Amino acid sequence: MFEVRDLRLVQAVHEHGSLVRAARVLGITQPALTRQLSALEARLRGTLFERSARGTIVTDLGRAVLADAADILGRIDRLHRHAAAARGDQTRDLNIVAGNFVAETICLTAASRMLALYPRVRIRLVSANWAEVPRMVLDREAPIGLLDLRSAGDEPEFEVERLRPQPGVFVVRPGHPLAGRSNLGLAQIQAFPMVLIGRIPSEVQAPFAEARRAARADGAVHAAFPALIHESPTVALRAAPHSDAVLPVTIAVAAAALRHGEVVALPWRAPWVSVHPGVIRPRGRAIGEAEQAFLDLLRTADREAEEAAIAWCAELGLPTDCA
Repeated sequence: MFEVRDLRLVQAVHEHGSLVRAARVLGITQPALTRQLSALEARLRGTLFERSARGTIVTDLGRAVLADAADILGRIDRLHRHAAAARGDQTRDLNIVAGNFVAETICLTAASRMLALYPRVRIRLVSANWAEVPRMVLDREAPIGLLDLRSAGDEPEFEVERLRPQPGVFVVRPGHPLAGRSNLGLAQIQAFPMVLIGRIPSEVQAPFAEARRAARADGAVHAAFPALIHESPTVALRAAPHSDAVLPVTIAVAAAALRHGEVVALPWRAPWVSVHPGVIRPRGRAIGEAEQAFLDLLRTADREAEEAAIAWCAELGLPTDCA
């Protein structure tokens, strides 16, 4: 009647109190998890969890299943470890959750370099919106989180390590009406469709709002803001060659597209057009060998990204300061 995946599903929903969070931990979609849970409840002829807008609450039937699930899963995990150790191929998991811009640049670089150094470590890199990272670390979905520290409050639960700020630029397709234009300002940029991630820090929202007011007063503002929302900045770059869209991105994200001439940088930037990345970890929690290795590689990638950004800004004739 029960399969191992059923027990892991029930345990994940119970531990995280939400179908969405449990699905993320299990690496499946929320609709798929809901279907599996409903199928299991149908086989048991009873409800395991009461669902509500605030999350899930385990029922008496659910408690009965959970009473033995932890012991059964613990024994199965030990069996897997013993078999792997006997074969000499024991692996371990390292979960990392990162905000979009950092996940697709220095975080991916560090994770890739770990592959050769730690062949028995399976790395799961989750790219998320900045606002989701603290919650996911607190929910123990990952021991390490990376985000723009401007969007994070002063959380006493975390140990925080600041990384180097990453300067950003506005990029467009070659031949765009704004490309190479002199005396360009943010208000003029607002006449064109903007591509952004879903949530941005208030330090970035405020200048945009002021520029849109100025553009509206001049009668030259694009109606929708943002005109296109996509959570992956590297994927969003693909919109530039097919439209007059303007994309604010870090130089680390745009470097390859700039190098190949797929996009060009507008001759304007301000210090707030930047990302201020940092690492958060649960306070007081011991750090393992794999986690420490990743952080060391991340610091190296962070330094390299800063050096590359300085070189690009010099080539583009743009300032490197970040605020």
